[in-house]
Amino acid sequence: MSGFQLSFDDLEKAKIVKDEPVRYAFIDEFGSYGFDFLKENTSKYFILCAIIVKHSQIAILEGEIERIRKLYFSNSELKSSNIGSHDKRRLSIITEILRLDFKAVLLIADKEDFYKSALTNYKQVFYKYLHKLLYSNLYSVYPKLKIYADELGDEEFRNGFKLYVQNHRPTYNIFNEYDFDFVDSKNSNLVQLADIFVGSIARCLNYSDAPNYLEILKGKIQHIEYFPNRHTPNIQNREGAKKFDEKIYALACSLANEYIEKYIDSDDTDTRLRVGFLKLLLFEVQNGDPFRYVTSYSILATLNEYVNFRVSRDHLYRKIVAPLRDDKIIIASSSQGYKIPVSTDDIYTYLNQTNTIVSPMMHRIELCRNLIKLKTDGELDILDTEPFLKYKKYFD
Repeated sequence: MSGFQLSFDDLEKAKIVKDEPVRYAFIDEFGSYGFDFLKENTSKYFILCAIIVKHSQIAILEGEIERIRKLYFSNSELKSSNIGSHDKRRLSIITEILRLDFKAVLLIADKEDFYKSALTNYKQVFYKYLHKLLYSNLYSVYPKLKIYADELGDEEFRNGFKLYVQNHRPTYNIFNEYDFDFVDSKNSNLVQLADIFVGSIARCLNYSDAPNYLEILKGKIQHIEYFPNRHTPNIQNREGAKKFDEKIYALACSLANEYIEKYIDSDDTDTRLRVGFLKLLLFEVQNGDPFRYVTSYSILATLNEYVNFRVSRDHLYRKIVAPLRDDKIIIASSSQGYKIPVSTDDIYTYLNQTNTIVSPMMHRIELCRNLIKLKTDGELDILDTEPFLKYKKYFD
């Protein structure tokens, strides 16, 4: 406790964090630093996977993974490298895994996309940037998190990330709400789960003939952070591809990413939910069907993972969507849900939906105004007061 003093604001924030639901993150990695791609075993990707589990589900999940391990590996460890190219076996294991209660956060660094940059010359700078990305993506969603990382793998990255967490977690974290420890994967079924997850993602990225494990595991993925950032959605062979407008899409993504960057470390619950909401829309438009709306049901199911209260549809609109739009974030919506706009059709759909609500309301205001003016021989115009002068200009 030496070295800083807690303010009343810190104590209040500590109380907020204390009331948040406890989550556990089990982290494993694939790949390593190095950019000589002609050298054997030099990975083209550096991938980090954090398996996120509720405190109440730890024992259940441990038991299920132990059952799967014994079923497929007998006495050996549940590891992706033990499966290798046997995709039929891998798919069987993943089918078992998909039934379990957990979420995953992924960080995928495509090393070939930036191998000519300065980052390739400075290992510490490269790792520190990845530390920042991983920490920000975890902390923005889960301010109360216990982290367990595989003690094997890249020791420099692992130790650097632990130090980064210790240096950047809030000073008001008097209850050690963001702990970090290393475990041997042999002694942790949930680190083994992270190994299978990250190894399967790596397989489909490195081998074009492998099943699309990213798509198969999509339902378990809370968020993917790409480095460098992906800006172009997959519109090939999509219905409506001809309507894609790159300028609208780029503008909407840029505004959303700026908001996320600005508020990703916020302690305010609704702000964290807005960041999570935008991440979900970006994830869907960049990894799914860019022309499909994300249903309110799917959004609420995701946001309810972030907090210890039920996020309602009313809360979604009034406390998340509306403030984002007030902050100049472009979000398309329809009766089907919400999305990052990728065409003028998306914008017109949103405008038409708004018009069906606003136009009847404005008509009723006009009727009320005219009736009162008629009854008072024009002496009382209810739109003459300051808050309503803008409406008067509209009707006149």
